[in-house]
Amino acid sequence: MYKLSKSIGRVKIKCKNEIRGCRATFPLAEQYCHSLDCVFELVGCPYRGCRAQLLRRDLETHTRHCEHWSQPCHMGCGVLLSQGTQAQHNCYQQLRLQHEAQRQSHRTVAIALKKKMRRMQKAMDHMKEQIALICESLEVMDDKQGEEGINSERSNSF
Repeated sequence: MYKLSKSIGRVKIKCKNEIRGCRATFPLAEQYCHSLDCVFELVGCPYRGCRAQLLRRDLETHTRHCEHWSQPCHMGCGVLLSQGTQAQHNCYQQLRLQHEAQRQSHRTVAIALKKKMRRMQKAMDHMKEQIALICESLEVMDDKQGEEGINSERSNSF
């Protein structure tokens, strides 16, 4: 069985891409390795949304001009660039716009926090007034009870 398998693996075959121009012949055992490198192999464009099927030899040229190409800016600003936006992209301008948007967002948050703080301060002031009134009431009640206690002691001593 091993000899038969080895013999079959040595059988010379033509590339399946012969109809596209490949003239290679190789042992059957090497078919897979050849198909990984064959420049006449049909491959799909790697960019999402592009359905182009082309020869491996044409892939590099296609990917340089594919309208579905997109990558993050190589300068690190984080913007996703396409073929159309790559030429006019300006990291400094983009970062300024992002910075200004963040500043505006921070201003909005700060204003909302200040309003909340004012409301809380008013509520605290109101509570302080209420506590002061309660304390005054308690003092008056203590004074009355103290006077009543003294008066009842006087009346009991007579």
